Amino acid sequence: MLTRNFITSSLILFAGFHQYVYAIEDVSLPSQVLQDQRLKELNQQLQDQLAQQTPYENTKPLQDFKHLVVEESPCVVVKKISLIPLNDQSESDLQQFNFVVKAIKKHPQNVLGKCIGTQSLHNIVNYAQNELLKKGFITSQIVVSPQDLNQGNLNLSVQIGRLNKIIIQEGKISSLQLKTGLPFKAGDIVNLKKLDQGLENLKRVYAVDMQITPASAQDKELTGYSDLILKLQPLQKFNFNLSVDDSGNQDTGTYMGNIGIGVNNPFHLNDILSLNVSHSLDDFNEDLNRSYFISYQLPVGYYDLGLSYNDYQYKQTVLGGNGPLLYHGNSQQANLNLSRVISRSGQHKTSVYGKLYHKESQSFIDDIEINVLHRRTSGWNLGFQHRQYLGNAVLDGSIDYRRGMGVGARTAPEENITDVYGNHLPVEGYSRAPLWSADLRYTTPFLLLEKPAQYRLNWRGQYAPKILVPNDRFYIGGRYSVRGFDGELMLSGDNGQYLQQEISLNAPIPNTQFYMAVDQGWVNGRNSIPGQRYLLGSVLGLRTYQNSFYLDAFTGRGLIAPDSIKKDWVTGFSINLSY
Repeated sequence: MLTRNFITSSLILFAGFHQYVYAIEDVSLPSQVLQDQRLKELNQQLQDQLAQQTPYENTKPLQDFKHLVVEESPCVVVKKISLIPLNDQSESDLQQFNFVVKAIKKHPQNVLGKCIGTQSLHNIVNYAQNELLKKGFITSQIVVSPQDLNQGNLNLSVQIGRLNKIIIQEGKISSLQLKTGLPFKAGDIVNLKKLDQGLENLKRVYAVDMQITPASAQDKELTGYSDLILKLQPLQKFNFNLSVDDSGNQDTGTYMGNIGIGVNNPFHLNDILSLNVSHSLDDFNEDLNRSYFISYQLPVGYYDLGLSYNDYQYKQTVLGGNGPLLYHGNSQQANLNLSRVISRSGQHKTSVYGKLYHKESQSFIDDIEINVLHRRTSGWNLGFQHRQYLGNAVLDGSIDYRRGMGVGARTAPEENITDVYGNHLPVEGYSRAPLWSADLRYTTPFLLLEKPAQYRLNWRGQYAPKILVPNDRFYIGGRYSVRGFDGELMLSGDNGQYLQQEISLNAPIPNTQFYMAVDQGWVNGRNSIPGQRYLLGSVLGLRTYQNSFYLDAFTGRGLIAPDSIKKDWVTGFSINLSY
């Protein structure tokens, strides 16, 4: 009897505590979701700062090449076009230029079988030279050696342009720094795409002036060789950033203070070290949240290695049955990222990447850990990123695939749910589920009422073939997704997307813009609620840049939302001072 009473009492206590634990989880989740959104925004800002590429105009034709062959006399019929080696060129070097002959053969005018004279031959050579420029071979030249065209064979050669040496005319840089920063060396074939990649790496920590000049040795020109002349001026060693905004929430602090420090070239490898510390300003001792974020970026030729670590802590007071309880927790996240540029030109850049991540979070009531909320996950990401210049417009896109691993992880409580009798219940979320996500950003200038304006589009989507744990779901509502809402309550689902569209106009005040935007968001999946899957919000704001000072202030209102989400007017601001 005593044993039975004891077991019954224990079951009642456990059941009550289990229900209470999930109530607490619902209270703390918005703070964790908001922190994840902040981290994504911070990482995006760091990537934007590293995107030094600007479009260069090396792909425009030298002239109109619609008609390569013109009527002229005398002329000979060309039946075959070949690329032959010049002097002691190797077969492997020559194969890099096979695209020249293919381009000529694919020309709409169909050169083969046509009667070619002096002007037509000149046009063909210019067209072939332009193909070299389009591929970035800016110092290589098309050569037509003396030959008998009466046989119907046109033989072209390429005087391959190579790099003689790298000359540092101004500034100082170590040989190791040059070796890791430049994806080429003396003796390599000169290609503008490689030069541009190296320039992008060096520009992280230097103001760079680059020039290509014909090489000479003892006043005798080296045929086909060029020197790369660099003038380097180190950028400021330290960058400081101080900001205040109201991006927090009511439970752990609305007003956030942020201090950022960037160190350029700390190990003399064209590398960048960044540190960011944020803390709620409402009350330093009561309800609060604070975050430490550190990242390191190291370029090596076409590769880029990234390391980052974040430590996040939060604390809030919740009402308990016998008085207030201190609910607090922490999370740590580490990432290792390696990316590689696989294609680039003056109008685009494409990269692929792989990432490993590890994340752990714990929650406590006073000094007692809530074991069911102790989460530890590990996994990997694969994806690609693409930037495209479309005239004056810029398009950025990315696709990411994420998958969890068992190594270094623990099973999520949603994956192992049992009733009071130990019977397994349906799974409510997988912590290692595959997850697809994509981003798209588009910016273009235009004229509105004959005044300069700018249109911006920002889209993000997520798809999960399996049901997810709460932290991995897609959340909408607030300044990082659908603006016009305060973000205290959000809609969520396993799958979702949001679309931000914004038009900005130049204000009479210098370096100031007024902007207006309409945002939309959708969620769906098993973990979404019917009738609570769509948000529509609007915002009006002002941005101003004055030297090292930046201000973004806005007001917005929700337009369409379920009854559980308030549609009141909201305001927000961000003040930033950088040095």
